[in-house]
Amino acid sequence: MAAKEKPSNPYAELFDTLRKSASDGMRAQSKYLYDWSQFWPRNSEQRQGWLTPLLQMQHGWADAMVNLAKNQQELIDQQFDTAIRSFEAIWQRLPTQVGKPAPSVPTPAPAPAAVVPTNGTPASVDGILAEIPAYQTGGATNIAQRVAIVTGAASGIGAAVAHQLASRGARAVVLVDLSDKVNETAEAINKEVGREVADVMIGDTSDGEFRSRVFDEVSSRHGLVRICVPAAGITRDNLSVRLDKETGKASIYSIDDFRKVTEINLIAPIYWAMEMVARIAEDRRRRGLKRWEPDEPMEGAIVFLGSVSSQGNKGQISYAVAKAGLEGAGATLMKEAIYYGVRCGIIHPGFTDTPMARALGQEFLDKYVLPYTQLRRLIRPEEIADAVCFMISNSAVSGELWADAGWHPPA
Repeated sequence: MAAKEKPSNPYAELFDTLRKSASDGMRAQSKYLYDWSQFWPRNSEQRQGWLTPLLQMQHGWADAMVNLAKNQQELIDQQFDTAIRSFEAIWQRLPTQVGKPAPSVPTPAPAPAAVVPTNGTPASVDGILAEIPAYQTGGATNIAQRVAIVTGAASGIGAAVAHQLASRGARAVVLVDLSDKVNETAEAINKEVGREVADVMIGDTSDGEFRSRVFDEVSSRHGLVRICVPAAGITRDNLSVRLDKETGKASIYSIDDFRKVTEINLIAPIYWAMEMVARIAEDRRRRGLKRWEPDEPMEGAIVFLGSVSSQGNKGQISYAVAKAGLEGAGATLMKEAIYYGVRCGIIHPGFTDTPMARALGQEFLDKYVLPYTQLRRLIRPEEIADAVCFMISNSAVSGELWADAGWHPPA
């Protein structure tokens, strides 16, 4: 008689159902409080006088309650996800067939009490719980149920990063780009992942007002932003000094192009990163928290997109300056933002198969790029996205990560 297959895990299904119910309840609570917070400003405009300070105070309390509801929802999601992973780990160790006799286990000798780590998870229970990743260090725990913003997400590396974050369980991934093609990218992500996780904001990343509006609207729709990958970038390649062979007159690189490239590739990414840090700092202040402590979960992560050109590359004076500048910005933000529990790093991709690289032309790539790339091919955007997610999810990783496919350009 054939043995029956092991049934699905009822405990994990139960916890998943409970998590969804709790999440729906917290969203309803958040919406109710948000609507209440919107009522007070309108009411205060109609009732000027001695009641105004009290109404303004009520408005402040309403905003605080909205943020509290969102934080509670994040915590509930994290707790239920941890419980589900625990039961899945235990379930995987059960016999694969119903009716298969369990192996006899000798009675163990009395052992000392289990050591409990600082995160509160027992070290092991018959070797089972030892396999369960702790909340602070699990492979995707700095991504799962978190809200992320990715700029330059219509195509290339930005689109690949957004897809990877969605696939690894982010609560929401907001794709920001100047091109309305980003809508197609978001639709493709939602279809492939199987849930409405990708959201879209269209605008100029160098516009400060647009940046603030994005963070305001994303916080209202999805909750506090905790992952920022400002990947938007442009190139305006030309020699720094070009000599006209006929006239003998030298011209220098356009200052307008220099300003535009550094504005998009250097200044804008830094300010998107600082915007997220500022919001997290304010949130910690509202919760009565000061300096982040190692026994707390990480509050957030920033990953800049550098380039092998940061070491210098002919014809890329402005681009090289911008990408090299991100190295210093990333190191500085890591030292400053960790006070609030936010990590910052930078990944330097080699030549990647993106519209920007393809614009160089196949002849250029065959002559000046591929011969000096050890893999002898362009890097896939998904490979860079995987490295970005690795830097986000592993809290011990900081500084610079090179994903250059063995790029060694000639002098």
